[in-house]
Amino acid sequence: MEGKIRKSTPYHHGDLRNALIRHTLSIMEAEGIEGLTLRKAARSAGVSHTAPAHHFGDLRGLLAAVAEEGFRLMVVQMEEAIGSSSNHPLERLKAVGLAYVEFALRHPAFFRVMYHPMLAMKSAYPGLKQVSLKALDLLTDLVRECQDMDLIVAGDARELGLFAWSTVHGLATLHMNGQIEGKGLGENIMEHAQKVTALIYSGLRKHTA
Repeated sequence: MEGKIRKSTPYHHGDLRNALIRHTLSIMEAEGIEGLTLRKAARSAGVSHTAPAHHFGDLRGLLAAVAEEGFRLMVVQMEEAIGSSSNHPLERLKAVGLAYVEFALRHPAFFRVMYHPMLAMKSAYPGLKQVSLKALDLLTDLVRECQDMDLIVAGDARELGLFAWSTVHGLATLHMNGQIEGKGLGENIMEHAQKVTALIYSGLRKHTA
């Protein structure tokens, strides 16, 4: 019945935090980040309107917690992709790029908040900063491994990692924003990702005279 007050759910401390993150994602999937408020997250979770502020401080803090969980899940997916790929370093590097695009397709709400301009200064949220750097460190380590085996060009491994990251990130973002559809390029984003990652690592590969 409209207007009926929902009873608060007796969450434990950690459970409530996770529940608020889940409900926040649901709201963003339906309404975007613009439709999110602390009160709306509380109402969706069936808890007091003060609960989100108690756990996260403000809306930015709630979004930072969501982003941190997103990065954690993405790192797990990237590590699984490395583990299931061949032992060839270049193939593992390619697998990470494909995993990145696949994560964006599976978890668009996570992906959007992870890279939202509101959270560009991650130093205010140590947990978020740490896990976001872990994703880049994973990519950088793979680049360095390829360099150690003389498979790709020399240079700053982090800069080369940034080159690879920005390319797959751009592809994922274009797709999520509907900018590839209708361009005569085909609609299978993972086929595009296969080709793009192949071009990236062809460009990084060390060529002998």
